[in-house]
Amino acid sequence: MIALAPWHHDFPGLLAGSVYSATDSRVAAALTLADTGLDVHVDVMAVSEGLPAGVSLAELQMISTSVDRQKIGVHLIGSADFVDAVLPKILALHPGAVFLPWQAFTSERAHAIRAAGGSAWIAVWREWDGLADPQWPAEPDGVLVMLIEPGTKDRCGLERLSLVTACTTRSELPVAVDGGVTEEIAPLCAAAGVQQIVVGRALLT
Repeated sequence: MIALAPWHHDFPGLLAGSVYSATDSRVAAALTLADTGLDVHVDVMAVSEGLPAGVSLAELQMISTSVDRQKIGVHLIGSADFVDAVLPKILALHPGAVFLPWQAFTSERAHAIRAAGGSAWIAVWREWDGLADPQWPAEPDGVLVMLIEPGTKDRCGLERLSLVTACTTRSELPVAVDGGVTEEIAPLCAAAGVQQIVVGRALLT
């Protein structure tokens, strides 16, 4: 049985649940999130590059047949080669959003995502410090600020919220955050002006 932490009611329209954290029941977690009106966030990782095993393509396919696809966001974590290998399979499922690593974000890949009916978001880790206007490798539809290193389970770096503030100040793009967010940290993210807060372990119980 998948249950959501009660505090999710405090952030209507802001939260997305990361099913990566529901190791044994990711499809059930996605259904619970969708039934509650929350978006479903899916981490697909490059195991061959030393990253943990994320949500499998088989799991994503099952989620896509059970949940409104426009409510699904897929974050690809790995190299540009990994992105090229899996992106066509992801786009065949027509998710609402695809988050690409900075080094893999190109106009060609972004166009492919949009052509499949999704929005193309860029994930930011240490590629931009927020001190000057961002020089995107190609124009994104939104920005995912990682509060922890992608592919890890580190503690949330609250200093990263300054990057959110910089992004909302220096661009008009919607901003989301992901990584180690808890009930105590979520209000800080909301106050920083994000459009979406991705939460995993602290939300799915």
